[in-house]
Amino acid sequence: MICSLMIDCDDAADFSGNTGVALGRPFAAYPLLAARASGMITRHYVVTESPPVKGAALQYDAAIVDPPKSSAGLLSRPEQLLRHGEAHVAEELKSDKESLELLVLLSAHAPAVTRDLIEAGIEALQNRPELDSAVSVSPYNRWNPFFARKETPEGLLAPYVSQTQAANADAWFPDWGVCILRPRCLADAKGDRPAPWMGEKVLPLKQWGGGPIDYLWQVPSLEYWLKKNGFTDLAGTMELQPKPQLAPKTDRL
Repeated sequence: MICSLMIDCDDAADFSGNTGVALGRPFAAYPLLAARASGMITRHYVVTESPPVKGAALQYDAAIVDPPKSSAGLLSRPEQLLRHGEAHVAEELKSDKESLELLVLLSAHAPAVTRDLIEAGIEALQNRPELDSAVSVSPYNRWNPFFARKETPEGLLAPYVSQTQAANADAWFPDWGVCILRPRCLADAKGDRPAPWMGEKVLPLKQWGGGPIDYLWQVPSLEYWLKKNGFTDLAGTMELQPKPQLAPKTDRL
């Protein structure tokens, strides 16, 4: 069975509790819309304690998983939420005599993801068993790591990466839109930090304009991306607030 799992790190600088809104919808609505638009995903889960994200989960029929209580740092928090959520999903499927084939990992504060991107990743992993995962990436050539600088103890700038020659290759950054992975990647954890669950053989799902939304100044860019991908502005309409619903049933097919 293929399931989606949206994690909510709740670590954005300007959106406490992930209260960010774009085109009249909460950020968390967009990954759920993309996942539900795909006919390839059977169940949907959200790891969160934020009321706005819980509201979006209820509106789009996703089961809510309470996050673990811990003091995990910024870099380790996504992995902790992922492992916690995957364990919950696997246990629920086991009770239904099902198993997890692929996990579609989403992020509550990375709205730039489409159904086509998700389905392309799922189909790639189904057709290519050697792949560990498929990850959405966006090009940021102006932020090529070879151009980065760090401050020295003397207060001067020095190359951040010790290389004698700048790379000419495109700089593709994982943008947290979607990561389709095999459950064994969580057990093996052989990939590079800070995302070892991606594994070693990672297929890039190329798009543009993706990335987590941490600051208010990023919202206009996100709304431009959303409009380019067919979303209309619902500000002032009745869809602004998620409709209250009962918690999703856990025995649905």
